[in-house]
Amino acid sequence: MLIISNPYSGDKSGDKFLRETVVPLLERHGNGLVMDFKQTNGPGHAGELASDYLRSHGTGNIPIIMVSGGDTTIHEVFNGPGIATSSIKTKAEIILVPSGTANAMYHSLFPPSRVNEFLGGLREELINDLKAFPEEQGAKLYSVLHFLDNQRTRNLQSTRTTVVGPDGGVIHEVVSCVVVSTSLHASILDVAEELRAEHPGIERFKIAAGRSIRQWSQADVKIHYPYHIYDSSSQQFTLQTPPQEAADNPTRDTSIYSGPYAYFLTTTNVDRLEMQFRITPLATSLPVGDDEWMELLMIRPSRDPSFSSAGDWEGNEGIREQFAPKMMQILQGAYQDGAHVNMAYSATGGIVGDEQNTVVEYLRVREWTWLPEGTSSVAHLVCIDGQVLHIPAGGFVTATLLTGEDKADLSVYGGI
Repeated sequence: MLIISNPYSGDKSGDKFLRETVVPLLERHGNGLVMDFKQTNGPGHAGELASDYLRSHGTGNIPIIMVSGGDTTIHEVFNGPGIATSSIKTKAEIILVPSGTANAMYHSLFPPSRVNEFLGGLREELINDLKAFPEEQGAKLYSVLHFLDNQRTRNLQSTRTTVVGPDGGVIHEVVSCVVVSTSLHASILDVAEELRAEHPGIERFKIAAGRSIRQWSQADVKIHYPYHIYDSSSQQFTLQTPPQEAADNPTRDTSIYSGPYAYFLTTTNVDRLEMQFRITPLATSLPVGDDEWMELLMIRPSRDPSFSSAGDWEGNEGIREQFAPKMMQILQGAYQDGAHVNMAYSATGGIVGDEQNTVVEYLRVREWTWLPEGTSSVAHLVCIDGQVLHIPAGGFVTATLLTGEDKADLSVYGGI
């Protein structure tokens, strides 16, 4: 087993937790498991360590990688040399030890509402060991216990995000495993990074949200067929296919959604971005079965009935100021077990719990393209698993779900 420790992640306590708690637990229950402990020394190093390990691993047992860090550390593993391009064909299993700030993937794999059920199925000797730890420490051991209990792993999806310049040249190509976002969420992550030194904990994201909530992004989004749209009245997804004329016209193989956007993101492998912030709840409450999709959630203020006569929103800050409390109410719904998905506008623009004219548009897609317009800086940001990149004027960004041999064959201990 390769153990990758990011000593700089979160509050920087993860390395000590690994050495004093996790490794002894593995020694007691790992049946002579051989462990190779490595510390990262900078951005991208986790991916290099994982790649070196997989290249040197012989045939026989499936290689196992334990990752202590946050979602960015897991993201680095997906982007390791040869892993991102899937030229390393080795299947690998991952164990997560959450030591980051938000730990979206870990909390999605082990949601609070199902932890007791998971613990109740563990072997008695593992439960007895777990009882010896303080509750806060024990909550970080679920993936380790999942592994030690020989439970099945869950396959991980991934997407490739490509930033393209005005001349059509590729500027960045990055694999993601948690979230790709623009608009408000990307702005929050951009501002939160500036706050990291002063506010190392999760509170910096709420501060960043307060500073960014009044920003909208003017952009067109192309959604590639086929895709699904969630209908809150039936609580089902409906399949969208290209119109008949698209068969003879390749330019019609997408559907265009025009801005402005207050919020736009897609997720894979997760239904939340923090333990309680369940932003794409249908990923788990209305799962797709064997098909693979990205969960897409967007908020376009033009759906607000009070916005129809608002005029020039870019030149009128009062319009955005008026929408800001609604946006906060919507985001608070994500903290209420994903209640925002069923929020709707009243005839006058108030937000109510209804099934008509929903505030949120929720889709399942396999490819989308974001085409920012104008000079708004926030419209030219894209966040990929916490990494914020700039889209140049005249450029665009495309996110594509990876399938088959294009994606890394990685699975994780978790998914209860």
